This record gives sequence, C-alpha cells and structure tokens, in this order.
Amino acid sequence: MPYETGTATSIEDLVSKFDTFITANGFTRDELDLSANYGTWHETGGTLYFSLRWDATAQTDLAIYQSTGWTSGQAPHQQPDDSGVGTTAIPIASGRRVNFVSVGPFTAYHFFINATGDYVHVVVEVDAGRYRHFGFGKLTKVGDWTGGDYAYGHLWDQGVAQIDDPTNISNYLGLDAGASTPNQATMQVQGLPGVSAASRWMVVGAANTPGTDRAGNVRVSGTGGARGGLWPYYIAWIPSSALNVYIPLTPIPVVYRDKTTTPHTWYWMGVQPDKAIVNMTNFNPGDVITIGADTWMVFPWVRKQFLQANTEESWNAGYAYKKIT
Repeated sequence: MPYETGTATSIEDLVSKFDTFITANGFTRDELDLSANYGTWHETGGTLYFSLRWDATAQTDLAIYQSTGWTSGQAPHQQPDDSGVGTTAIPIASGRRVNFVSVGPFTAYHFFINATGDYVHVVVEVDAGRYRHFGFGKLTKVGDWTGGDYAYGHLWDQGVAQIDDPTNISNYLGLDAGASTPNQATMQVQGLPGVSAASRWMVVGAANTPGTDRAGNVRVSGTGGARGGLWPYYIAWIPSSALNVYIPLTPIPVVYRDKTTTPHTWYWMGVQPDKAIVNMTNFNPGDVITIGADTWMVFPWVRKQFLQANTEESWNAGYAYKKIT
C-alpha cells in the first residue's frame, strides 16, 4: 500500500518498518545492518540514493545522508559522492538529522509514497501532538536539467529563543530556505549555469556559504522551500477551512540563483511532489482533507500551539501530504 501508519518502539524499530514499507513500494535495499545501526536504499531503477544512521546507545537522533551510488560495507558518509551534510561521528549530535529528543516509543508514524516510488515522505508523532518530518524524493521539475533528487531532515532547536519559534533560522525542516545552517536539504544538480562542472549538490537553504560535499567540491545555494520565496510569504499564511471549502495548499518550490550574472538570474526548478504548506488554524493534526479526487493529511511542523511554553511550538504552520491508497 502507498500509505501506512503504525507505532514504533524506537528509532531502530521505526527504521525496520520504514525498510519493509519502501522495499515493497518502489525502492531497493542496498544494505541494512541493524547491528551497525545504518542502512542504505535507492529508488529502484533510478538515481536517488540515501542512507540512515543512528546510535544504539543513545537513540534520540537519526542522521540522514545522500549520495549518487552505493558501496557495500561502507559507512553512510563514505558512499559515492556523499553530499557532505551527514555526521561522521557517533553519538549523533551534528549534521543533517532528525532530532526526536526521545528514545521512544513513538505515538505514530505515517509513510507516504506514490505508485511509481518517486518519493517517500515520513511523519512521526514522537509523543502526543509533537511531530517530526523527513524524507527523500525527486523534484517535479520545470525545464530540462540534470538532477532533482532530494533528501531532508528535521532539526528543532531546544534553546529558549528557538524552541517556540517556527520562523527561527536555527530550526530546519524539509526543503527549507528559512534556515541558516548548510546542513538541511540537499538536491542533486549538475550543469547549472554559473556552476563548476565538479559541483553536483545544491543546499536548499538560506546559507550564503553552502559548504562542500565530502570530496571537497563546492555546493550550490538554492532557495524556496517551506520558508522562502513568494508563495509561502504571500499565500501560506491564509487560514484554510473545510467548512467554506477554501483550502489553499501552497506548493513547495525550489529556486536557483545564478550570482555570476549582472543582474542575478533566477531559475524556477520545480516543486516538491504531493506535499504542500497549509495553515492549520481550522484543522487538527491528522485531519483528512478531500479536494476533488485527492485526499490529503495535515500535520503541524512540530506542534499546533502558541502558548510560548518551551514545548516546541509551530503555531498554525503545517504540511499537507497527499494520501494515496
């Protein structure tokens, strides 16, 4: 089935169920070593490769990696052309990751995938009302260019100034140009105007210095995502309501900015498939929305709440995922 929900006792249990789900729905397992706490998968017949890694003794973080291939017996950060944002160290306390801030059990997970296996998007209800999002997929591209495979995690800063602020640049989730760290989403790109031939990764974020991949090649700066660009700023704040049938689901775009031209040239690259931004003022976590023939499920970025109570709040900001059954 292209959608699955259930519970997980730990990160390891979550990964095991994730593996079972995606290998039945368009992805191939390259390696899954539960004793070494890592796994690598790829889109069957495609170019999307990603890995997960966790720490058996401190299972609160899940590290996320992206590469262009697979080498048996190698750690995730040692896979071919690694994007360079996953940590090389255990315990996991840096790099791109999902910081659950809990060892489990987790209240619920939701796996979303389409019939052709172009993506897998994951929502985890860590405990009652508190969520994490991560995923992998292929951008719905505009134009003819090489690449489009993406991977993203979710870090919610636990500092007093950041924990209840969904606009803070220390937090990142999804394809997200509102974060300042170069550790968030990466997307494979090649041959873009003004880019070195050796560069193959874009960081979809606000960092002016996107860093380098594992081999030392410069990464490209991208923007857009859930907290950048015109669509989120001008549309996504509008409350939705199933009662008046006004439910604007804002697409999540990716944009490349070529700074080698005068003036700078902007390229719209495409949108994330089957996922959108939604204002949750009139919705609760897990609500189902029907729009024409499509069914969507909505979840807050972390928690639907505005009490400023140091409990991880994202106000009314939410994501909607297409539910394919």
